[in-house]
Amino acid sequence: MWRVMAADDEGYIREALQKLINWEKMGCVLEAVVCSGKELLDQIEASHPDIVITDIRMPETDGLEVCRYVYEKCPETQTILLTAYSDFEYAKAAIRCDVCDYVLKVAIMEDLPVAVEKAIGRLERSGREIESAEKEGAGSLYAQIEEYIEKNYRARISLDDMAEALHANRSYLSRLYKNKTGSNLFDTILLRRIEDAKEYLAKTEKRTYEISEIVGFEDAGYFSRIFKKKTGYSPKDYRKKTQNEGME
Repeated sequence: MWRVMAADDEGYIREALQKLINWEKMGCVLEAVVCSGKELLDQIEASHPDIVITDIRMPETDGLEVCRYVYEKCPETQTILLTAYSDFEYAKAAIRCDVCDYVLKVAIMEDLPVAVEKAIGRLERSGREIESAEKEGAGSLYAQIEEYIEKNYRARISLDDMAEALHANRSYLSRLYKNKTGSNLFDTILLRRIEDAKEYLAKTEKRTYEISEIVGFEDAGYFSRIFKKKTGYSPKDYRKKTQNEGME
């Protein structure tokens, strides 16, 4: 089953998504319907879905920010934008983020299933490309991805840069890596940075902001949030923990 997540700040749209769309008929399961872009980003980060459906205009984090995140961090995920009206400027921005489709809310019952089928078609096509490449021997490209990560994970890595360096399609790279490892490409990079940070916290007296820069985070606050999310400790508490363990 294809895993779907959605966000809209209007209750009647969320209810329509949950109760009026036959997801099972399309071979999908609706795993989450939330009311904000921020909540949707949290869901995507925790459990990379196959399809994301998001309202364009929401308070704080809007749909285009969601699309940009998906484009950069998990391009194998297909995105569908919902809007109350046709907006050409938003549509142009959506195209830059490789959005799969654009659905007017007034036609959601008719047009959203069509958009979902289009997204599924993309996913299936990508899957066939991966299978074909594996038969032809994609091991060398996977090895190149691993080598690129090893050399550059502390730098600001973008999928576009990696694709250009390895002469491969960005979505294909991401899908290949996930197919080989079961992990999202940028989750792997994030975890490498966290492991390095743990070493610095345990073995040096460098400050948190210095360590965050060294291991590849541009924002110390974001680094601290991610570090606690992945380890269960703030950087400060992790350092205290390792120091106490060393004294035992």
